[in-house]
Amino acid sequence: MNVSEKLAGGVLYTLALVLSVIRPPVDRLACTVLPSGEACTTINPFFFALYIGLVMFGSLLIALGHSFKNARTRNGWLGVSSGLGIAIIGGFSGLNEVVIFGALLATLGLLLYKLGGSK
Repeated sequence: MNVSEKLAGGVLYTLALVLSVIRPPVDRLACTVLPSGEACTTINPFFFALYIGLVMFGSLLIALGHSFKNARTRNGWLGVSSGLGIAIIGGFSGLNEVVIFGALLATLGLLLYKLGGSK
């Protein structure tokens, strides 16, 4: 097990989650107010891609620093950790579609992890 890969991955993963809490990737459109009184918002693609990329790269570095039984368990763990990170980013941003995608990815990763451990 390589400790430096795990540490770097953990730092990147945590950085993405902290940044998504401090500055969500959602911007308010200037001077646009809906009839219901809410302000229009849009996704900032740069910050959204940055946060998702940091979560996925951090998960990958953590997985490379750990010894798994086989490739299925590693891929399942990657799905679970990336999916949870994506769902957290979507939750703090108020993007329900991203939360659903992250939860689905985490569920599929958990299934793959459990199936990979049985063989």
